[in-house]
Amino acid sequence: MLSEKMSEVYDAYDISIIRTMRGRGATIIAAQEGLFYLQMPDISESRLQSEYAFKERLFQAGFERIDRCIKNTKDSLVTFDRYNNPYVLRKFFEGRECNITDVREICAAVKNLARFHGIGRAVWKETDGDVHIRTTANFRKRNQELKRIRAFVSKQHPKRSFESLYLSAYDYFCEQAVACEQAYLLQEKKSDYDFDNHLGYCHGMYNHHSVLVEQLDNGDLQLNTIGFDQFYVGNQLADLYHFLRKTVEKNNYDENILKKILMTYDIYCPLSKHDLQYIYMLYSYPEKFYKISNQYMNAPKNWISPKLQEKLEKIMLDEGKKLQLLEQFAQYIET
Repeated sequence: MLSEKMSEVYDAYDISIIRTMRGRGATIIAAQEGLFYLQMPDISESRLQSEYAFKERLFQAGFERIDRCIKNTKDSLVTFDRYNNPYVLRKFFEGRECNITDVREICAAVKNLARFHGIGRAVWKETDGDVHIRTTANFRKRNQELKRIRAFVSKQHPKRSFESLYLSAYDYFCEQAVACEQAYLLQEKKSDYDFDNHLGYCHGMYNHHSVLVEQLDNGDLQLNTIGFDQFYVGNQLADLYHFLRKTVEKNNYDENILKKILMTYDIYCPLSKHDLQYIYMLYSYPEKFYKISNQYMNAPKNWISPKLQEKLEKIMLDEGKKLQLLEQFAQYIET
């Protein structure tokens, strides 16, 4: 039975609803036209309009299995309920999240990413050549933020356990961050590497949560890509780095998984030695330490979540594995 309080929202769309189900922060709608998910938007209307246009261009270019935004019968992307709450409807798919420990599914997700990047580059060049390009490796800005956070933590008296642990770890991770900044600046000055080779639309948060896998009757995998909330135009290798980092960490920093990801992507989007060095540089940056620093600053200061300290302890514990993987990565680049 459909919710009466949502009837105005459901009626606003030209779909024949069969049933609705509770999803993660959304309502999943099964209709004769397929699956959809309905949720309150967490982005501005102008950003939503950009997302709609971007996805329509992807769809028309052949990257069709994506969570397109659906307009209502009034040709609007936003529908309001009786309490004036906004809702957005997107296409959804059968299937489950990509199994991040299954090599076959990992490779399928990488192939899917490479295909998206190829189409994303073409779409950007044809339609949005003058759009703002985001700088991925903005190490200087990040490092300035880290210094401000350290100064803030240093002034806290008395210091709680997280703050003491943070300061004890800061110099080590800050040294890594500064080294990445210097290496990037040096590469910019001395290298003839053309970063434009990989300029195009980026997913922004591509990981196993972004890929819904369906197994077809013949055993093939059909992949559906969702969660484009943070899409942007920039160096697409940032997407590959993000997927690589998440995946190898979920596989206990397995060198073979790292190589498999890079080799699979290279088949569909060739990677030069400079490309691999760029990805290596992104991975060398203490990303998790930087994120925890910002989580601390953005959280209420009257209470620090124990989970924040657990995350910091985990980063410090895993550092040896990461360094070993980076050493293996460096050797792979030279082969």
